[in-house]
Amino acid sequence: MRSIELSDKPFDKRLEKLKKLEYQKYGDSPTIKSYTKWKLFEENSPLKLPTEAKAGEVKIKAHVLLSGSEASFNLPAGVELTEGTLGLSSPEESRILGFHFYALKKSYRLRITEDLLEPLVIVSHLSEKAFISHHISIEAEGVKVPIIIYDLSEEGTKSLVVELKARNADFEILTVGRHSSLSHYLLRASLGEKARVNAFTLIKGGLMSHHREDYSLEGRESELILRGMPLGISSAVDYLTNILQYGEKSRSETKVHGFSYQKGWAVHRGVAKVFESARDSSSRVISHMTIMDEGSLGVSVPMLEVDTSEIEEASHSAAVHQFDEDALFYLRSRGLEREEALNLFIHGIGEALSGHLERLRGKARSNIAELIEGLL
Repeated sequence: MRSIELSDKPFDKRLEKLKKLEYQKYGDSPTIKSYTKWKLFEENSPLKLPTEAKAGEVKIKAHVLLSGSEASFNLPAGVELTEGTLGLSSPEESRILGFHFYALKKSYRLRITEDLLEPLVIVSHLSEKAFISHHISIEAEGVKVPIIIYDLSEEGTKSLVVELKARNADFEILTVGRHSSLSHYLLRASLGEKARVNAFTLIKGGLMSHHREDYSLEGRESELILRGMPLGISSAVDYLTNILQYGEKSRSETKVHGFSYQKGWAVHRGVAKVFESARDSSSRVISHMTIMDEGSLGVSVPMLEVDTSEIEEASHSAAVHQFDEDALFYLRSRGLEREEALNLFIHGIGEALSGHLERLRGKARSNIAELIEGLL
């Protein structure tokens, strides 16, 4: 299925169509206000920056390495590579996706036919002043697949779109974002019958990081367990999670705990919608933000909509609070200055990954240890 309609049009018409697209099609109400600084993306769009860049230095060993405009592959057995997309995203949706497809040179499609014993490692990287788009699609049926996605941006503006289509498959997905500049990320997944995704996302925001995950639970007994940790440390991250449940007996649970520090922004906007067809399902959205110091911003906006009365469970909660002063007092009573105590706490939150990574040991765990050190 083809979806890159903008690239099919003459150059002038593509520009005209791009100019008509909006970043967000909703009004700025208190619940759906956008906290992404879209003006920065406008000032660093593919209309103003080069859309070609050389590959930079990446120390992570990857099966799929997308760096700058270059791509290299070292795929394990059971993973087939072709070109193209799954058609789950379209340039007409928003201005940022219009920019993504406008700058996109080539998209890649992976089909997984066997259980993977080690994580499939995917790296998306940019280290030059340019606007670069990376696009990868993954489809699997009847297999177990662990995946690690590294989303790395040092300079310029990088857009990464990951499409996922699963049926009767188990996915373990760890996404780690480490940004210094501008980044746009979209993970869009379609889960068919008995498809299960267990996902953990850790993002350290850059100048502005817009990170969005959309999951459509379409099949009977499909399931999503999502854990997220956005970190705004002298940076900004706008983290969006959207869960749509159509399948009977589907289940979703989203838990996000973010931290803002040193005038950073950490925002989570989480939506879960259970449609009438999703009878006997359950849905939970839990969103907590911890503001570590004065001058930082923490925003928590969970939303839940249920269209059926035949539901097992539906709940959501939000909390925004300051760092626990009792814990701070305890650390300071041990001789630490306030800044030292706050830094110690922030540097320790990487331990939250340990439980989720039990099934991603070995090579994956050593890679994560190195990246967590670089993140914090």
